[in-house]
Amino acid sequence: MRRSHLSLLLVAVAGAATAGCGGGVTDSSASSGSSSASAPAAKASGQDRAWMRQIHLGGLARLQAAKLAQDKGSQDVKALGDTLVKDQGTLDEQLVRTAERHGVRLPTGLSNAQQKEAVALEKAAHARFDRRFVKEMAQSHKRAISSTKREIKKGSAPEIVALAKSTLPSLEHHLAMLREADDS
Repeated sequence: MRRSHLSLLLVAVAGAATAGCGGGVTDSSASSGSSSASAPAAKASGQDRAWMRQIHLGGLARLQAAKLAQDKGSQDVKALGDTLVKDQGTLDEQLVRTAERHGVRLPTGLSNAQQKEAVALEKAAHARFDRRFVKEMAQSHKRAISSTKREIKKGSAPEIVALAKSTLPSLEHHLAMLREADDS
């Protein structure tokens, strides 16, 4: 009789533990305000935080320039702008969610230098706009690729490193598209 009570108790504890594990993971990732959601923030190193801020800030500038390209560029540059807007928007959504889970505050606007570049790009004449857009976007993507490779090598938070790994192919593809546009 005692053995059956012990067996039932073990089954009940195992069932509760299994149910608790599944619910705990879902709950902590869904509620950014709980104390368990702030636990991953301790795992984010200075490198992780710097990468997230840099990629977000560069992404804001790339997104603004790509939207301008959709309006102002030649047919080919408009198509590039469409791709960049779509892909950058998706990346930024993932980045913002990850930053929130890790307690990383991201910039909310462009830097002064980026604002000056945006104004100059906006004022460029149509033919000059295309060349300037492609050149600036290629430089921005090169910086983002370099930063992302550094994050992959030196980052410490597994979720952030995984985001960097998933971002790299898109950045490299965009750079290849920009180089192709520059050659034509």
